[in-house]
Amino acid sequence: MECRSTEKRQWIVQNYNVEPMAHIQLLAGQTKHSDAGATIEKDYYIFEAVHKINGAKEVIQCGMGAARDFLKLLNHEGLPLFNPLHGEGEMGGNGGEPRGGGNGGRRVQEIWNPTARQLYNAIMWLIIAWDAKPGTPLFEFRSDIVQYKRVVPFGWKVKRVNSAIQSGGKGRTLTEIIDGFRQDNDVRDNLCQFDLLTEIINNYTDQDGNPVHIQSYF
Repeated sequence: MECRSTEKRQWIVQNYNVEPMAHIQLLAGQTKHSDAGATIEKDYYIFEAVHKINGAKEVIQCGMGAARDFLKLLNHEGLPLFNPLHGEGEMGGNGGEPRGGGNGGRRVQEIWNPTARQLYNAIMWLIIAWDAKPGTPLFEFRSDIVQYKRVVPFGWKVKRVNSAIQSGGKGRTLTEIIDGFRQDNDVRDNLCQFDLLTEIINNYTDQDGNPVHIQSYF
């Protein structure tokens, strides 16, 4: 959705319910087209805009200049940056979240359950790898895990992400997908640990408590 000028962004916020969906660091060799007109080479935002009258949904992808403008108009502190790279921006101590918000504020450290954090990281890696957009299952999974970030995810929530990797990974595990990025990127190992998720898959049971054999694709 085109958002080249401040006036256009003001019009969008007046006519659409705009919500920031993700704040992502680009990897080496990646670029994105910004709906504000430029080519994005560093970090970028994805917004979802829902028309206030007819409910039509639009996706806005933009760099930090336009993103900060949207966040200011929305009075939103900004989303934590998912940054899987060493040496790219100020990092907090909680698995890829910066201490500063996307609009320049200071973010209070969020508390995550370790398993929920691993599942969130897995989902964000898939969003990067597959260039997923709002309205797709991965973003639905992301919203759900953020809402319940303080508790251990239900096994079926881990299973559905495992199934997504199986379906879309072309035979590769998530770890193998990430290894493909390592050739050109100094990836943070703490964002690539999925042992807690693998343990859930390996010990998966049905509603009656009977073991169910599932191959882990993490």
